[in-house]
Amino acid sequence: MAVTPERFDVVVIGAGPGGYIAAIRSAQLGFRTACVDDWTRAGGKPAPGGTCTNVGCIPSKALLQSSEHFEHAGHGFADHGIQVGSLAIDIARMLARKEKVVAQNNDGILYLFKKNKVTFFTAGARSTEAASRPGGTSPSRARSLQRSPRRT
Repeated sequence: MAVTPERFDVVVIGAGPGGYIAAIRSAQLGFRTACVDDWTRAGGKPAPGGTCTNVGCIPSKALLQSSEHFEHAGHGFADHGIQVGSLAIDIARMLARKEKVVAQNNDGILYLFKKNKVTFFTAGARSTEAASRPGGTSPSRARSLQRSPRRT
């Protein structure tokens, strides 16, 4: 049985900070919009958000916050008259919290896609020369193709 390609007005390749915002805004402006990204989490769940959400800014900030709490407990609390006994770092627990924070961000983006009627595909994608030209067509049958910056 042949699969009929879906038709979209806009297809955004990449669900990083630029891509997911472009897709949501396109949908808000009334365009039938799709976003394609190949990031996945453990278990195969989609992980939109790009480098920033999955391995960059967000996980770094989550770990930084945990380490700042450790620092405050060891030094800063004493200035407030709070005495803390021995401190220990549980790296596995810190990493689990980081993964939870990243997953919450991924799920938040997926929620925004659903709320704004953006069709999301977990897959790799690339533009074709025809799709890059005004009036060009591509197998996705999009009138417009928006490319997010490629992650390295």
